[in-house]
Amino acid sequence: MEKLLVCSAAVYDPYSISSAYLLDNCLDKVKAGIEKYAGMIGAKNIMYLLPEGSDDHGLDNVRFCAPSPVMDNPYAIVQSLQGNLPRPMIQDDFKAVYEDQEVFVITPEVAYTLTGDSVKFVTVNKGGRAEVKPLAFGTKLSEACDAAGAKAVLIGGLKGQFILPDKLGDFVAGSDILSSSITVFGPETCMVVAVSQLMNQTWENSCGKCVLCRDGTYQVKTIMEDMPVGKSKAGDIDLLKDIAPLIRDGAYCPYGQNWPNTLLTAMDLFAAEFEAHTKKKSCPAGVCFQAGAIYIILPDKCTGCMDCEDACDYTAIMGKKGFIHMIDQDMCEHCGECVSSCDEEAIVKWEGKLPKLPKKLTRVGKF
Repeated sequence: MEKLLVCSAAVYDPYSISSAYLLDNCLDKVKAGIEKYAGMIGAKNIMYLLPEGSDDHGLDNVRFCAPSPVMDNPYAIVQSLQGNLPRPMIQDDFKAVYEDQEVFVITPEVAYTLTGDSVKFVTVNKGGRAEVKPLAFGTKLSEACDAAGAKAVLIGGLKGQFILPDKLGDFVAGSDILSSSITVFGPETCMVVAVSQLMNQTWENSCGKCVLCRDGTYQVKTIMEDMPVGKSKAGDIDLLKDIAPLIRDGAYCPYGQNWPNTLLTAMDLFAAEFEAHTKKKSCPAGVCFQAGAIYIILPDKCTGCMDCEDACDYTAIMGKKGFIHMIDQDMCEHCGECVSSCDEEAIVKWEGKLPKLPKKLTRVGKF
């Protein structure tokens, strides 16, 4: 059986643009590395797989596809070429076959190194800009980026991990995924919001083949979306800590096995921020709850009339006649019906840190 070597530049990670950079700036070396590898494995045919909407760079035998984190897997590539969802096959003795050819895969990054230059092209995301910097293998990542004064650094993108800025020098450029990108989060960042956005990207990019990753990304995304708007539950942090290792240990491919590390490392490094959002419904960074995300009942204005409790279709208001009422944030759907029902204007949308509120039924005037 003949062999087909596919150079895949469609391995997607929103935090790394090194493949596009190499095709734009180092195409001759990439092609030389591909040809060298083709000779090593005895591949007679070469195909270039590029993201939809990109330039073909004047290459021969080019195909375009939707980018995906699993597009470095031969079987996923074959599925994509056949018009199916790009789902991987991780099995040592499995051969992916396309048009009677056994498929092998190389990325532009690996192809470049085969020319003899041990260089890692690191994407640095900082201040809203993405810049690719070449680092010799073994160079500390701190040489590529000044993270002084930052709050956190994500290395490796969707399949990476969070570290504190002063730890960037502990990691070096190499063939591993962690040195593919550096993303700097400034001191003003709410890490709960940052992780929520990251988990949404993770869910969007799951191929959906294995249950753990497919359902796990959705569950994690949903839990994280609740935190910045005051709807998280007391046990959500523990639930995330239970879910993530299960996905990491049981997922089918490297994508599913690695993305939980981004969540777990963030929760470990910024535990206080996560707890503030879930237990206190407050945001230490002053970012969340700024859009009137939650309703509260002001204890000094509540008369205990029960009108709001009657108006709530979600049984989110607790109270009884003559007692200060309370809103269960886990049950509240933010419909606003309670606000309209309160003649005392005791129910308001609240921004920022919550005031002191009763935690148990308290008689009006006694709090």
